[in-house]
Amino acid sequence: MNSPFPYDKISDKLHFIDRKDELKSLENIVKYSNNMLIYSKRRMGKSSLINTFFEIFEDEYTCIYVDIFDITSKEDFAYSLLKAVSNTKKNDLKSSIKSLTSWFKRVRVEPTIDPNTLEYSIKPIISTLTFEEMMEDFFHGLHELSKNKKVIMAIDEFQQITILNDIKLDAYLRQYIQNRENISYIFLGSKRHLLTSLFEYKAPLYELANHFELQPLQVQDIYNYSKKYLDIRVEDIKYIDEISNGETKLIQNILHLLYIYKIKNIKNDDILDITTEIINSKDSSYKLLYDTLNNNQKIALKIVGKFKSNFFNDDIFKKYNIKKQTLQSAVNSLFKKEIIDKNDNKYFIPDRTMELWIERL
Repeated sequence: MNSPFPYDKISDKLHFIDRKDELKSLENIVKYSNNMLIYSKRRMGKSSLINTFFEIFEDEYTCIYVDIFDITSKEDFAYSLLKAVSNTKKNDLKSSIKSLTSWFKRVRVEPTIDPNTLEYSIKPIISTLTFEEMMEDFFHGLHELSKNKKVIMAIDEFQQITILNDIKLDAYLRQYIQNRENISYIFLGSKRHLLTSLFEYKAPLYELANHFELQPLQVQDIYNYSKKYLDIRVEDIKYIDEISNGETKLIQNILHLLYIYKIKNIKNDDILDITTEIINSKDSSYKLLYDTLNNNQKIALKIVGKFKSNFFNDDIFKKYNIKKQTLQSAVNSLFKKEIIDKNDNKYFIPDRTMELWIERL
């Protein structure tokens, strides 16, 4: 039995809280083979948005999705792209392998079983190939695919290409992205400062994508969806949204527990109790992370969790018995560890549940 409020997986179109404007914007972009850059904080629903868009338009477009969050080398990146293209059409493995063999010049493919889904998939064989050879085959395969139907290539966590020091991938990709036909690229990511830097003025990818910041869900849209499954008021949704600070994942988690507990006449105390349950369920993992920090970093995390901005002042230094240089150094360390993030002049903890846990310390 599936919950109508999926919080720990990507939503499908049946359980997708309305984002009509965002879906329409995507449709208008890909209709003319243009590109889009989508960014937001983590856990806001970027992947679910793309997944739903692909489900809606799977008959009209060839839709390809790849998440490059865990790449550590340019070869990882190339292999991820090749694997995504190889598994675009795997309903008929024999036919797919035949097509791929004709598209790729060097890459061989073979059937395998996906260890995550236990489903048959197609595995590219690239043991003797260089990065350049793999990328050339990938773009050649993409071009061949686009001859029959418009292709949408979505690359999630695209900012990860900035961690690769032995190549400027953005410069490398430019030549292919700007010389495309019948292909749209959708770049997604959660680290705004890194992601937008790849597309800023004088950067290689400048003006090669329309920028779009995914905003939090509208309270009314959440209510319109939730009332089909819960005895809930719009005021309750406003309260949940406030506690969650607009984070889609936490909103869905709270609604999921309200649903499975079958709570009637929902009150603020019910919402608070469930939020506390969620925070407590993460207590052990957050403690493990917290214990890896030194004392100054722990102080800095508490300060960021409570104040978010404008905390470099004498009152804070005195209250927490910390010097300005020490606090700045600790904040920079937390930023590098990706425990905190920054948007304009405001710091935040990307995981809202962890932020609430920190506020309780």
